[in-house]
Amino acid sequence: MKIEHFFLRYAYPCAYVLMQRQEITQEELQELEEAAIQNQDVPRERLEKVFHRAFDFIDQLAKKRNKQRWDLEVIKEYFYSYHNEVIGKGEGIYATAPHTIKELSRVDTATVIAKKGDVLIVQYQDWKNNLKTRNVFNHFVPRANIGDKVTIHYGYAVEIIGSE
Repeated sequence: MKIEHFFLRYAYPCAYVLMQRQEITQEELQELEEAAIQNQDVPRERLEKVFHRAFDFIDQLAKKRNKQRWDLEVIKEYFYSYHNEVIGKGEGIYATAPHTIKELSRVDTATVIAKKGDVLIVQYQDWKNNLKTRNVFNHFVPRANIGDKVTIHYGYAVEIIGSE
């Protein structure tokens, strides 16, 4: 998978918030969703413009690691851990975000416990180690099965990372 596709799969779930903030249109949201689901190319410049807040933090992380912003290790570290650190510290837009948005914005590892059409019911431990259950779309992981471990971000399962 290209680095741009990987980035978009993780970043896209936040695009709905960007549309609500009138930073992108409904049409742009749909274009990004299709590109994310179909692994279509989106120019880096467009991704950087739309998701500029993420790239502010990615740039901080890249600088700490002495790497470039489009380094796959940097992008993975950002979504797998640094993103949650930013949320936990209340940095950037998370300084005033409601708890529910912070919870949805975290990238967590979850176990698929049921499937209903294009929705997965997953269980995961929240930042307080409470066992939570929620529904997420399987658009990025249509082959996910009960027992699979997936990463979740906002309302989506983003990638399959293992199985029980």
